[in-house]
Amino acid sequence: MALLLLGCVVCIFSAITGVQAFEASSRTGTLITYWQGSWRWLAVVYGAIFAVAFYGIYRRFPIAWKLGWVLLIASAVDFIVESWLALIHEPDGWFFAVVATLLVIGVALYWGVWWRKQKHYFTPNATEKT
Repeated sequence: MALLLLGCVVCIFSAITGVQAFEASSRTGTLITYWQGSWRWLAVVYGAIFAVAFYGIYRRFPIAWKLGWVLLIASAVDFIVESWLALIHEPDGWFFAVVATLLVIGVALYWGVWWRKQKHYFTPNATEKT
């Protein structure tokens, strides 16, 4: 919940200041990227999503647990697709893409097991396990 709240605050800060990203490098110095045009509203949308997710977990809504699965699976699939798109054109890129795919599947399984164990938290009238 703390990370969701932090994400919400950072998105609001990004929407207000217009800063999209920054990178610090000893070779090139500090590079700041700003939102262009109406894309700044995307930071507000992200902040609202983080706020709704925080509230859903805080209030223990069962739908938040189900949406957690959607987020977990969508994040894993997105990472795999992005890995393949970025690495497939590199020499031996297919090898690293396969390694990234296997690692992401392992990480997703780990967090899937952990998230499954959290179901009691979202079950109405469930007794707390300590």
